Amino acid sequence: MSNASPVVDKIVGGWELAGVLLFQSGPFLTVVTTGGDPAGNNFNTIIGTGGGNAGPGRADIVTGQPLYPVAQSESQWINPAAFAVPPNNVGRGPTSPVGVVTGPGTEAVSLSMFKTVQFTERVRFQFGAAAANVLNHLNLGIPALTLSSPASFGTITSTQTAEGASPRTLQLSGRITF
Repeated sequence: MSNASPVVDKIVGGWELAGVLLFQSGPFLTVVTTGGDPAGNNFNTIIGTGGGNAGPGRADIVTGQPLYPVAQSESQWINPAAFAVPPNNVGRGPTSPVGVVTGPGTEAVSLSMFKTVQFTERVRFQFGAAAANVLNHLNLGIPALTLSSPASFGTITSTQTAEGASPRTLQLSGRITF
């Protein structure tokens, strides 16, 4: 606004707009179960095949069943009919691969807008606002992955808390530089 009057330039000029767009797919997740020992070697209770010391082991996958329900929602993100507790002592490992299902993705638009007003050559004032997840998109957390807990399996009871993915936050700021 270099050709505008000084008053109009002070009001209209000097604005800065910045934004961050975050769109990513969900994490790969592994469905686990307790109590299954398909190899018959007590491996699940010694080391755990689901990721940890004495942790749960992976589930079996049921062929012909879709991994996700037709109407995927936070109350049923994973199809429970697609997985089964593996039988004991059948001489094989679990049939469900690691990372077989995908969790919810992340969508967040963050914006900030600032205005700088120059009073003298050395004194200026900057004020503005910043909004993380300005559209307040619901970013769901990870579903329950333990098949042996049928009441909660596949349900999501949390939201993401990572910066920018949590519910909308607003921040106002002001700064004097001299």
